[in-house]
Amino acid sequence: MNRVILVTAIGGDVGHSILKCLTSESDVLIGCDIDSHPVGLDVVDQFFSSLPVGNEDYISQIANKCKIFNVTHLIPVSEHEIEKIIKHLDVFKRLNVKVLINTKEIVDTCLDKYLTAKRLENLGLDIPDYFTEDEFVSDGRKYMVKFRKSCGSKLLTVITTQKELNKIRSSVSEPLIIQEYIDESDQEYTVGVFSDGHEIRVIAFQRRLKGGYTKFVRLVDDSSITRDAIIAAQGLGLVGSFNIQLRKSNGKNYIFEINPRISGTVNFRHMLGFDDVRWWLDILDQKEVKPYLNEYKSAIGIREMNEKFLLLN
Repeated sequence: MNRVILVTAIGGDVGHSILKCLTSESDVLIGCDIDSHPVGLDVVDQFFSSLPVGNEDYISQIANKCKIFNVTHLIPVSEHEIEKIIKHLDVFKRLNVKVLINTKEIVDTCLDKYLTAKRLENLGLDIPDYFTEDEFVSDGRKYMVKFRKSCGSKLLTVITTQKELNKIRSSVSEPLIIQEYIDESDQEYTVGVFSDGHEIRVIAFQRRLKGGYTKFVRLVDDSSITRDAIIAAQGLGLVGSFNIQLRKSNGKNYIFEINPRISGTVNFRHMLGFDDVRWWLDILDQKEVKPYLNEYKSAIGIREMNEKFLLLN
C-alpha cells in the first residue's frame, strides 16, 4: 500500500526540499501552506491552504484534512508546527496517522537554545560561552544575541557592550540568549544526524549562508565532527533525524544550535545517498532501514533560483 504523506509549510526551503526527496517514489503527496500559491504546488498531488499555527483551529484543520485525504504519514516542517503538533499527538494517533517528529524531550530541549547549550555542556561537548540576559556581563568580547526560542535568522545581532544588549531588551519581549561569537564565518558547518536507535549516521557540510539560507555546501569528512555528532545523538536519545550547526575555531567544534527537525540541506544530503526522510518514514513503518553506502568523498552543492509557470484550471 502506498503511503499518503502530508508535508506542511511546503512553500519554505525545508518543506520544498523534503518534497524533492519524496517525489521519486510512488507515494501520494499532500501539501499545505499558509500561502495559497507556494513553491511546490506543482509537485504535490493535492494541496490546501492551512491556517496559521497560532490559530486555535489549526490542529482540528490538519486532523480533518488527514481524514479527507486518507493521510498515513504527517511531516510537520516548521519549528512552530512541531511545537504545536507534539502537544496533540494523541489526535493523530486516533486517526492512525504516523507523525515524523522527534521525542518531546528532544523538541523541548532543542527548541530552546539555552537548554540546548546546557545539555551539550553536560555531555562534555564544546559550545560557545552562553548567558541569559540577566547573567550577561560585557567583557570586551563579541557576543551574538538571539531569541531563546526562534528559527532562521530572527534577531541575530552581534554586540560587545551592555548598552547594546539593553537597547535590544527594550525593544523585544521574548527571552534572549547571549552566545559567545565565534568569528569564523568561513568555518561554519551543518551536520545531518540520523539514528534508528542502534546505528548513528552522520553527514557534514561546510556551508556558506546568504539571506539566512544555505547557498553553498562542501561535503567534508571530519572524524571530530562525526564523533561529536554521535555523542549528541546518543546523549539526547535520538531516534530519527536532527541537524547540528557548529563553527570550528582553534581545533574545536563549537556547537551553537541543534534543529530538532529535517533541515533545509536535506535534498543536498538526499542526492548523496543520505536519505534520512525515507529512513525515518521506514522506522515509523517498522521497516528495515536501507544501508547508507557513503560512497561520495568529495562534492559541492549550490542552491539555485529558478522560475516556472503553472497552468491553473
